Amino acid sequence: MTETEFLDEVQRIWQTIESTVDRWAETLSIDIEAIRNGSVLEVEFENGRKIIINPQTPLQQVWLASVHGAFHFTRQTQGWIDTRSTKDFWQIFSEQAALEAGMALPG
Repeated sequence: MTETEFLDEVQRIWQTIESTVDRWAETLSIDIEAIRNGSVLEVEFENGRKIIINPQTPLQQVWLASVHGAFHFTRQTQGWIDTRSTKDFWQIFSEQAALEAGMALPG
């Protein structure tokens, strides 16, 4: 994957996260917000905690960090997969967000 293709993939992930967070805020009436700061995307929760997602362009990885753990994802045929657990990015993102929101969150 070229650097441009990688950055395009990152933008698609960020847009999906932003629309998902907006939907959660509207439909579940929870205080949650996605904020871009340069290439970093922060998802902030009512309790002040954050999930921080950032691209690692030289490695072509997406990193996600929360108080519950840190995850590194590489692009594989089945999607963005964590290098340690082999879980999909969206599964881990939803799990981490649910932990911070204190409730199950729809996909």
